[in-house]
Amino acid sequence: MKVAIVLNSPNPIKKVVENDVIYTDGGYKNRKYLKGKNTLALVGDFDTLEKIPKGVNIVKLDRIKDFTDGEKAVRYAKEIGAESITIYGATGGKTEHVLGNIALLKIAKNICLPAKIFEGSSTVELLGEGRYEFKTEKDKKVSFIPYGGECEFMFSFGLYYPLEGIKLTAADTLGISNVALSENFSVEIKSGEALIIY
Repeated sequence: MKVAIVLNSPNPIKKVVENDVIYTDGGYKNRKYLKGKNTLALVGDFDTLEKIPKGVNIVKLDRIKDFTDGEKAVRYAKEIGAESITIYGATGGKTEHVLGNIALLKIAKNICLPAKIFEGSSTVELLGEGRYEFKTEKDKKVSFIPYGGECEFMFSFGLYYPLEGIKLTAADTLGISNVALSENFSVEIKSGEALIIY
């Protein structure tokens, strides 16, 4: 089961690819755009939505808690058997929430749940050690940002700026705005983790 998690965002979310959807609090306002989708649950403390809708599976959270509604939605998706998740509405809001929403990728990775953020025409994923292949469009921008420390690349193919032997740190911007030379590119990470935005 591939699951969409729809977060509260200032921008309307009018399209998701997945059929099964978990909404978080204010993200539920997008349900009117996503007709025909199966609502698995509405997760939240309802400090944004305020009124709890009827006829929906509610995962009610206390307003005094040590995690966001988004984190609970990720963990709930795992609990109900999701094979992967796509998170919508992760960017465009308050800076602290945007950074926290990016951390949802790490939370998902820690519980072995493949995850990505999709926003507009951009996808964000968290890569660890290993080799990865991607499909995009020729001449599209591809960025790599180290996450949680240094990230060393062993190999890359199909990128304008090769990454072989490159080590990215939190103190440089070297990985920003690379370019895909064709519809396919690949990278191999030797150590550390990096966000890829493509």
